[in-house]
Amino acid sequence: MKFFHTFCSLLISCLVSATQAQSPGQPVAPRQHFPSTLLNIYSPDAEGWIVTGGGRNGIAFGKRGSESNETYGAQVIIFEMPPTGDSDEFIGFVKKRIATMNPAPRFVETGSGFEYTEARGYPCVNVRISFDDNAAMTPAGREQLKLKVVSLYCRHPLKQDLGFFAAYSYRGNASNAAIESAAKSFIEAIDVVK
Repeated sequence: MKFFHTFCSLLISCLVSATQAQSPGQPVAPRQHFPSTLLNIYSPDAEGWIVTGGGRNGIAFGKRGSESNETYGAQVIIFEMPPTGDSDEFIGFVKKRIATMNPAPRFVETGSGFEYTEARGYPCVNVRISFDDNAAMTPAGREQLKLKVVSLYCRHPLKQDLGFFAAYSYRGNASNAAIESAAKSFIEAIDVVK
């Protein structure tokens, strides 16, 4: 088992080699390429985005909205993934991972949709999910804000023990924030290096 974790760590360390040159807070160009050996990663295709985090397993981008407590986020993360028997088991794994990453009572799910697809030629799950974030940090302190996330979770077709997700999110007061078009553009650009 230790060999497996070391092996995965080596693979993950190759994911976003360019992020080591990008420090948090550094602005990025629209659709800036971040080369890696596992995924083709691009920043969102709009002005105003910065790197908010980067490491051996991925990269995150963020930008402020027009309101003081509005933020947008985009991220690509790779992770170890166990075998799944069928599409229902794959969806179950994704649901459990999302619940673990967004635990109650801070996050209260207000709506969700999960759709299995192989449109990319490998197994993925399209996710649309909304939460009430009961402890969002804002310039004014902690507030309850809406969190809307559009994401795609996939099993890497060449490294079957790895999965990845690309996610685009909005946090603010607008429960009907229109992020579908920007999310689709960001997520479609992320793909496996062939």
